[in-house]
Amino acid sequence: MPRLKRNITLFEATMYCLCVIIGAGIYVLIGVAAGEAGNVTWLAFLFAALIAGCTGLSYAELSSKMPYDAAEYTYSKEAFESKRLAFGIGWFKLVTAIIAAAAVSIGFGGYFSGMFGVSPLIGAILIVLAALALNIFSVQNTLKISAIFVGITIFGLLLIIFTGLEYVGSVNYLDFTFGWGGVFTAAALIFFAFLGFEDVANLSEESKNPRKVLPKAIIISIIVSTIIYTLVSLVSISVVPWNELAASVSPLTQVAEVTMGSTGSLLMSLIALFATGSTVIVLFFAYSRMIFGMAEKGSLPLIFLKISKKRRTPYVALICVAIVTMLFILLQDLKFVASLTDFGALFVFMTVNLSLIVLRYKKSYLHGQFKVPLNIGRFPILPAIGAAFSLYMLTTLSITVAILSLLLFAIGIIIFSLYIEKKSG
Repeated sequence: MPRLKRNITLFEATMYCLCVIIGAGIYVLIGVAAGEAGNVTWLAFLFAALIAGCTGLSYAELSSKMPYDAAEYTYSKEAFESKRLAFGIGWFKLVTAIIAAAAVSIGFGGYFSGMFGVSPLIGAILIVLAALALNIFSVQNTLKISAIFVGITIFGLLLIIFTGLEYVGSVNYLDFTFGWGGVFTAAALIFFAFLGFEDVANLSEESKNPRKVLPKAIIISIIVSTIIYTLVSLVSISVVPWNELAASVSPLTQVAEVTMGSTGSLLMSLIALFATGSTVIVLFFAYSRMIFGMAEKGSLPLIFLKISKKRRTPYVALICVAIVTMLFILLQDLKFVASLTDFGALFVFMTVNLSLIVLRYKKSYLHGQFKVPLNIGRFPILPAIGAAFSLYMLTTLSITVAILSLLLFAIGIIIFSLYIEKKSG
């Protein structure tokens, strides 16, 4: 059986993880979060980081014990011994991740509208069409360009931090305008900005020493991204009142206009377009391959295996991603669309944390080179906190989001029962 080459080091795995995490999320959702938490938006980022950290440690131990691709599917299947549930978890992550492309596209539309004065919907549709075309016709160039754009994305956040430091201290950072409920609601929304650390587990078969490399990469990347996000939120609230940030379709551009003038505003708008645009392009690449891979394993219809003869790209899977993305863009509700992604992520992360707890007892013979700290006997405290907080955060999202999300999950279970299970039986 062919094997992938093991050549990914700790530095490369960490940079990959950082590049996936530090993307368009904060450019898109800082204003929405400010509208929910007010001056304590920074605290919401810390709570979101707490869940990411606890869950990241679970991924670290699980990837150390089972260094295989298709991480969430593998963990839930081993823990609960149910292919149906495991497929449902994998399906749910895929669908809600595609919806994330819609949320980022809406964010792109907001910055595009601020620059060119057109409807945000037009900008969102344009980036979807551009992402589809680039992924079909120029994959290699797309990935090279995206790597450059990631650097620009991080540069933009650092620019906000350093030009706005002098404003820090100008407001009361413990003013709980909306109480703790607002903090947790904001944390559930901006959890979107931390998504991606879990994808490093899928590098297991290409890492030199996955049992050591992957846990460290996850932990380092979460710490670094938390520092950057918290500083950006502190600066943003200090520079622009939270209610003005909440009303803005391009919040960081507004911050830059105060700290650097009109030139800085234009520069930040361009950087935000690079950040959001490149994220949509990369998401199209990643999730079209996930659809293609699921079709290869017989989990999805064979039509998704069709590739273009000249470019060798999975154009049917890419078109599918574009259609789903476009449907959710038409809602034109950033908060709602991002919440759908967050519900899916929190549900999956709750399952991963519970998987580790179950496996500690059910399959204690599994050993790795990393173990989550703080345990009572076999019981891991931090994953339990991660699971509990994930469950609580799910309750802070709207009932409409919950119903639609669970419906999407149920569709995955139905697909497995009627298509995959029937086919294998």
